[in-house]
Amino acid sequence: MDSAKKKKRIRRTTRKTIAGIKLPPIEPNGDGDIKTIVDVDPSFYSLVEGRPIRPNASIHKYKQHIKEVAMKRTIHGFLVDEMLRIDREIAMERDIYETASKHFDEYKNSFDKFLAHDNNKTIAVMKKSDTMAKDLANQTEEQRKANFELSTIKSKLQYIDETLSILLSFQTFLYKASPYLWQEKYKIKLDENRTEICTMNSDIFCKVDIDLVKERLSQLPPPQLYFETPDQLLTVFRSLEKQNLNYLLVTEELTVEKNKFLKALDSLKKLLRQELDFIEQKIKETREIIYMNEIREIEVKEVFYRILEERIQYLVSSEMALQIFNYVEFAYEHLLAPNETNLSSLDMALALETEYDNLQLDISAFDLNLVKAIEKETYENSSQEINQAKEAAKLLRDVDKLSRRMKSSYEPSRKQLHY
Repeated sequence: MDSAKKKKRIRRTTRKTIAGIKLPPIEPNGDGDIKTIVDVDPSFYSLVEGRPIRPNASIHKYKQHIKEVAMKRTIHGFLVDEMLRIDREIAMERDIYETASKHFDEYKNSFDKFLAHDNNKTIAVMKKSDTMAKDLANQTEEQRKANFELSTIKSKLQYIDETLSILLSFQTFLYKASPYLWQEKYKIKLDENRTEICTMNSDIFCKVDIDLVKERLSQLPPPQLYFETPDQLLTVFRSLEKQNLNYLLVTEELTVEKNKFLKALDSLKKLLRQELDFIEQKIKETREIIYMNEIREIEVKEVFYRILEERIQYLVSSEMALQIFNYVEFAYEHLLAPNETNLSSLDMALALETEYDNLQLDISAFDLNLVKAIEKETYENSSQEINQAKEAAKLLRDVDKLSRRMKSSYEPSRKQLHY
């Protein structure tokens, strides 16, 4: 067992590849001397004098150290590049700052020269602007005063125009209140669509046309009054008041008559509505009766057709009906006359009944003994005829039997022949 374990250890320690990486073989140290890291890779490591290095023969730590060294070198190179870039940017910013400072000094010197050269002109312009501002303030004050005066004049003109329009409306009212004959006499024209005397414009600088105002005033007709004192108007108003009262009384009477008429109209409407309701009810009842009659008609038709199918055929074309018709026709032809006019069985039966009644009347006039003898003879004859009819029927049956037998004798035999 110990030898097998030793062989496994030797195999593990003498493997040349670990995780796909070729490594130098590690031989067992038989002398027991301490080896340093320089012995592992003399071209990369060097011995540090004065400080011993702890031996470490683990390949994993060796790989880790290699990775850390490579990482440190990469980071060192990145930091060096970053420092160089920052130094270059600082140099570029310094150049830009120096250029900007140079331009600023040039602009400052040129502005100082411009300010020293144009100082006198600036002072003259400022003085001129002050004088113009004072003139503008004076003109503004004068304009305010002129606007105030203009607005005052316009308000007065507007007041005058409104007063004139009120007076003209009063004049129109007086003309309308005056008699019609007086208006025709003085040729009064009621012109309600008159033009304004003073046309006010929103523009305050617009000039008022005085000539146009004078022309419009001259076009107004001279005033002519029918009423000279206020008492005349009061008299007219009193008469108008009385007339209005009279109209109110007439209106009240007409209102009473109107109410009566409306009541009569309402009663007439109610009566008409009742009549219409009654008519509608009758129409409804008539429709129901018509509907019931139609249903009854359908039922009667069904019953009629059923009777026609079941009874009429029996009454008209059955064997019994035909026998009765033959019997009646036979009796009618033997007793009365031949049926040349194709009478119905009912007509022939009625004719036979009439003939029977006549015969009964005739018989009632004969002797009873003779009648009895005739009846006896008739019954005997009828009994003989009945016997003859029975014998004839028996002979007919015998003839039928013979005819059937003869017919069957001529027919071929139905028995099977066995040869």
